[in-house]
Amino acid sequence: MQVCPNGIDIRNGLQYECIGCAACIDACDGVMDKVGKPHGLIRYATENALAGRWNARQIRARLLRPRTIGYGLVFALMAAGMSTALALRTPLKVDVIRDRGSMGREVEGGQIENVYLLQLMNTDERRHLFHVTVSGIRSAAVVDEDLVELEGASARAVPVRVRVAHGAAPTGSNPLAFTVTAQDEPTLHVTEKAIFIVPR
Repeated sequence: MQVCPNGIDIRNGLQYECIGCAACIDACDGVMDKVGKPHGLIRYATENALAGRWNARQIRARLLRPRTIGYGLVFALMAAGMSTALALRTPLKVDVIRDRGSMGREVEGGQIENVYLLQLMNTDERRHLFHVTVSGIRSAAVVDEDLVELEGASARAVPVRVRVAHGAAPTGSNPLAFTVTAQDEPTLHVTEKAIFIVPR
């Protein structure tokens, strides 16, 4: 009780106030050394081990059961999977939202234009300059500035207008893909699908 930071008397058995600091174990072992007795009067143990009066060798053998080994392997595999997922994750997230207020409109030269909002999130620690391109429809191109600068650990919403030449795509919905690539790191890229509407 004198060494316990929570004022617990270990002689009263298990108590919820215990924080597991082991100060009582160290103090008890010190007293046992002075009186020439073996350590372990106060120790970490389970109720089954105390009831069965297991020695250290029996406790170790109990820990090496097939079930505990299986649990250990499962936890090790989970940790390896999480570490692999973190190591291979792409530090760029892209979400494409088409402007629902406009189903597609005809602009100068007979071109068809659709407007999108690109939600970009750079989860990397450093700044990147991203290049936005479109594919999936012949002559599809980004009209506005196709370079977006993003600081590390930041997000930004970027409006993007895409135009297609007259007759390059049939009327109705056409599949389109946006690709966002870091100029300083070409391996860092994300492709997201979208729909391009050609009005009747």
